[in-house]
Amino acid sequence: MLIAKFLPSRIFSSQAGKPSVLIGAAIFCLLFSFLAPRAQASDPEQLTVALTGKYPPFSFYDQNGELTGFDVDVSRGVARELGVELKIVATEWDGILAGLLAGKFDAIIGSMAITAEREKQVDFSRPYYVSGAQLFVNAENDTEIASINDLDGRRVGAVLGETFEHYLTEKHPEIETVTYKSTVDIYQDMLNGRLDGFVTDRLVGGYQIKSAEMPFRPAGPLLYREQMGIPLAQGHPVLLARINKALEALDNSGFMADLQRKWFGPAAADNGAVRSGEMSNRTMALMLLKGFGVTIGIAFLSLLCGFLLAVPAGVVLNGKSSPLLLIVRTMVDFVRGTPVLIQLFFVYFGAPQIGLTISPVTSAIITLSINGAAYMAEVVRSGLMAVVPGQKLAARALGLSPFQVFRFVVWPQAFRIAIPALVNSSVALLKDTALVSVISVAEVVRQAQSIISVTYNPMKFYFIVALMFFVFTYPLMKFAGRWEKALKKRGYADD
Repeated sequence: MLIAKFLPSRIFSSQAGKPSVLIGAAIFCLLFSFLAPRAQASDPEQLTVALTGKYPPFSFYDQNGELTGFDVDVSRGVARELGVELKIVATEWDGILAGLLAGKFDAIIGSMAITAEREKQVDFSRPYYVSGAQLFVNAENDTEIASINDLDGRRVGAVLGETFEHYLTEKHPEIETVTYKSTVDIYQDMLNGRLDGFVTDRLVGGYQIKSAEMPFRPAGPLLYREQMGIPLAQGHPVLLARINKALEALDNSGFMADLQRKWFGPAAADNGAVRSGEMSNRTMALMLLKGFGVTIGIAFLSLLCGFLLAVPAGVVLNGKSSPLLLIVRTMVDFVRGTPVLIQLFFVYFGAPQIGLTISPVTSAIITLSINGAAYMAEVVRSGLMAVVPGQKLAARALGLSPFQVFRFVVWPQAFRIAIPALVNSSVALLKDTALVSVISVAEVVRQAQSIISVTYNPMKFYFIVALMFFVFTYPLMKFAGRWEKALKKRGYADD
């Protein structure tokens, strides 16, 4: 009761007697997000490079939780030749080109194959290594599957967005192509018997299978050869020329040959210094705790901003018909009727189109704040509707102003009634933070995926993440349930 009365009066108090503090706080909250540290990909003293961080041996996290791998070493070599500071951004593969085109980073050094279709959108450097596509099958199928021609009507896996997916769909339509977020997910379905084979890079497949001790083998010859280049957004010829010159220097100095031996030589997967599966328990625990801290931080700020936006929106929705009501109703319905993932992409990739360069964390906070506000506005509206109209008339008869009626009579009751639904909205918002990993936010799901790419044990770490969410959300759900029972005892059972 005390909280319900104290919070509204603090939120709505102002010298002018109007809810200007509330609106001002909401505006400040969003402005703070916009003014947060931003990812600048055009700094001449810094080279911002993107890769996945989940692609051993090209990019993965070592036993100390640091990014390592062939592409990481290439990135460092290129930055050293250019004489600039290197910044590496770990992002999802299926959104990596969109991020490059949106100006989130300068280049992608992530083993991207040079294709005619991609060259229509980006400018590629000279190739920095050559590999090829290889079919892998279960080692127990010694004679049943000798090549890709033996897989008619069967399920074959590939990572979403890679050239292997396009090859299978175009060249082998008779095969059922199944796409995944990473090769680790493919391995899991291979072990579960849901796939008959998968196509990946020959070097990657050989290394990962040996490192993870998976029961798979190559089947048939290379499906095709690929040249890997460094893509840049079109319109940066000077940087492209400098990167080409750096790659040439690295080739001539023997640097690239040394990297090939280090990561793909006979002892590469057995070398304890670079073996991917040796991440310590302490490192994994720190990565998960750090990621969960980011998750809680994003959820808290999004909830705060969302609530500050939801209260005035709920008041408008509960008011009389007006142009403002039409605008707010349209916005709330649009946000609630579209997937939060699409909204996330719209904010993150769309902001640069209007001249704004905002960081992934800021994009996540803005998106979740707006999404949460839309749902909480309906909760606030329902709480306001539950207040008996006669109480408003009685308060007016006592001489209270419309704002005083709202502040001292309507809002304390409405807020008290709305608390269970607001808590449920908070729980839903916390779980929605799992989606922000797709725009490179290093929250707990993203950290777990990085660990999984090294340990090849998805069930264990996804279960740990699920427990972390449950431990945090279960008390909130119990609180909402007890508060709802208390409301019924106080006579709000039918509201």
